[in-house]
Amino acid sequence: MTLLPNQYTSEAKVYADTQSILQPLLRGLAIQTDPSQKLNLMAKTLLNKKNLETIARQVDADVLAGTPEQYEQLIDELESDIKIASGGRDNLYTISYTGENPVYAKNVVQAALNVFIENTLSDKRLDAEQASEVITDQIRFYEQRLVESEKELADFKRKYQGLLPGSDKNYYSNIEQQKAELESAELLLNETRSRLEEVESQLDEERTAALKQLSTVETEYDGRIDNLEIRLDELLFRYTNQHPDVIETRRQLGELKALKRRTMARVSVDDVLKNSPVYQDLKITSNELNNEIASLEVRVNRHQSKIEELGLKLDVVPDIEAMLTSLTRNYDVTRTKYEQLLARGESATISHSVGAASEDIKFKIIEPPTVPRKPSGPHRVLLLAVVLVVGLGIGVAFSLLISQLSPVVFSTNQLYRATGIPVFGVITATESSGS
Repeated sequence: MTLLPNQYTSEAKVYADTQSILQPLLRGLAIQTDPSQKLNLMAKTLLNKKNLETIARQVDADVLAGTPEQYEQLIDELESDIKIASGGRDNLYTISYTGENPVYAKNVVQAALNVFIENTLSDKRLDAEQASEVITDQIRFYEQRLVESEKELADFKRKYQGLLPGSDKNYYSNIEQQKAELESAELLLNETRSRLEEVESQLDEERTAALKQLSTVETEYDGRIDNLEIRLDELLFRYTNQHPDVIETRRQLGELKALKRRTMARVSVDDVLKNSPVYQDLKITSNELNNEIASLEVRVNRHQSKIEELGLKLDVVPDIEAMLTSLTRNYDVTRTKYEQLLARGESATISHSVGAASEDIKFKIIEPPTVPRKPSGPHRVLLLAVVLVVGLGIGVAFSLLISQLSPVVFSTNQLYRATGIPVFGVITATESSGS
């Protein structure tokens, strides 16, 4: 035990302060992380191979290894001999190392402490940069998707304008409006036709009255005919029908009546109606009503055609509404995700700026590593006592084993029990018994 080399233990205690004054000020603005989880993770991963190789380089241990096998053995020794213990909620960590060289032990603890602190802080900065890059890429991606969704939705609305729900003139309101306008146009058409029938009836009455007036129209021959008829009556009162004056008067009277008939034949009902202001007003009203009826008929036909056209689209309206719902839902999801990413991007930018100016984890070295002056082991007195006890135990056990393998009889009773033969006498051994 005296030949065992002395072992020297060096340790360091570091406190991680996670209470930053900026945390309450930046709550809701910057990305909040739990520093304690990061510390625990770094404590658990401190002794991975990458960190052990870094520690070995810092203490020049890799120079001592001449072969790859020796280098691997050196890494294994560092992994088994470096200890890191956590103080729980206090964020107090103890890093220790035990080895034969006190200076080497101190250097190993210092290197492990440096790796622990640097990895924690660098990982925070690296996480912030990576998070910012990822969010920026996602913002670009969703911005492109949002532009495409907006264009697709706008093209769809432009294509099916008038058939979309929620618009000023969607399909159902449009068809109801067309039906209402058709009903109004048909009602106005019927009213106009009734008015036209009334005007036509008045025109017929005016024509009938004109026909009656036609027979009473005075001509230039009426006065002469009346005079000749009076003279003929006077002549017939004095003469007979064969009298030359009577015959001449009748001839003249016949010529005048023939001239009157020819004159009356040239006079029509229209000539009479031309001089009737009532008839002319009714005629103007009739023309206006006919024009209005023609316009109303065109309007009615247009509304009917529009209703028929909308009726043909009735089967596709539900599909159009379903497509619009799907496009709108995709657009809303993309826009919401884009807005969330923008907000997170701002938070990441603020977090990165704050992280560059200050750290949310501050390390305070409570006990720096020192070169141990006294060996920490082995405990030689305790080891010797343990060896003595173990040796005595082994001797007793060996004696018992020999006694069981080669038993010795010490008394007559023991001999009787062993053989079952009675013992009648005992011969005592003397110094000369064996001579």
